[in-house]
Amino acid sequence: MHSRLESQPSADSWPVATIRKRNRQPSRPWWLAIATLLSLSASAQDWYLQSQASLDSFYDDNVRLTSIDAQSSMGAIVRAETKFGRRTEAEEIAINSGISSRRYTGVSELDRTDGFLGLNAAYQLERSRFDLDMRIDYDSTLTSEVETSGFVQTNKRRTRISAAPSWTYSLSNRASLAFGTRYTDVSYEDVGLIPLYNYQMTSSNLNGTYLWSERMQLFSRLTFDHYEADEVGTSSDTIGLLAGGAYAISERLSLTAMLGPRFATVETPTPFGSSENQDSTGMLVDISIEQRFNVGKLGLSGSQALLPSSSGDLVSTTSAGLALDYPFDSRWSLLLNANAYRNRNPGGEEDINDRDYVAVEPRLRHKLGDWWALDLGYRARYQKYTEQQESALSNAVFLNLDYTPAAH
Repeated sequence: MHSRLESQPSADSWPVATIRKRNRQPSRPWWLAIATLLSLSASAQDWYLQSQASLDSFYDDNVRLTSIDAQSSMGAIVRAETKFGRRTEAEEIAINSGISSRRYTGVSELDRTDGFLGLNAAYQLERSRFDLDMRIDYDSTLTSEVETSGFVQTNKRRTRISAAPSWTYSLSNRASLAFGTRYTDVSYEDVGLIPLYNYQMTSSNLNGTYLWSERMQLFSRLTFDHYEADEVGTSSDTIGLLAGGAYAISERLSLTAMLGPRFATVETPTPFGSSENQDSTGMLVDISIEQRFNVGKLGLSGSQALLPSSSGDLVSTTSAGLALDYPFDSRWSLLLNANAYRNRNPGGEEDINDRDYVAVEPRLRHKLGDWWALDLGYRARYQKYTEQQESALSNAVFLNLDYTPAAH
């Protein structure tokens, strides 16, 4: 249940209204007029606006992350995001939007301007909570395929539309059930002979939560995913069953883990007009550890899942992540983000899209004021496709100016 941003003003804070002459009958009682003013003021306090803008300048010695004919480039990235919404004790609705523009020297074919638009809504009843998340992304393969196919060599437009309604019901003070579904449609523009295929993904899940103790919470999840790539005629169904929990090891150290089996069936067309089915089994894993310091925190995560891909099939993806935010002074902070992905064919056979990817990005941040911050950073990327002999390496340095005003 969401709380209001600010408390309501007291009636004493309002000026006394001028009393009309008796021969002019007011259109409503004076107490109703004051109540209306108070209601409008309280409603205005429920609205909020959050915004952020940044300017990045960078140098990358292999912007395409390719193992042959590496190209270096300097460039700049301008980003702006805003969130406008209304929040009350029982409901919330917000619109998110953002735009980013990238410009490169020497490789102008990679120049692009991306954007997104999202809607988030929630409504709380006594025992039920309803949520709706919708979003449209208009970006490119330079960044959108990092987790799966890794296409950064070409700048092809991607449009992603998703809608995710969910319902949570509180069975008691300790137990709750939640049902959610998500539909995703991804399409690419002007791909030609590039192996990028439009796809749709529908995911549904049933979740159970039980508060075992003050330090232990138990989870269970049943999932069903349906994937389709019409251009290549493939489709797949996946069922997963996970169980786990969250445990507070200490006041500052917590562990969350869920794992279980998954069963997938992939249907592919044959040259003779029929189709064949292939079954595969595996594990679904989702683990995270968080260590909080006096100031700052460290997070570790790992997962194993089947992810939708532009390759025309689901991809078995093993991932690991690290995120560090450590302020060592009132104005200085050390930030570190690292991510690794291993993509494989779910059936176990070798595939041209099998790859390993690692990115490490340390940054030093200096707060210039309450709303301004300056980052100096370095990023290293590594990528290796199993069917290629050579791996790709990229080194980049950047300077980032960030502007985040207070929400109002």
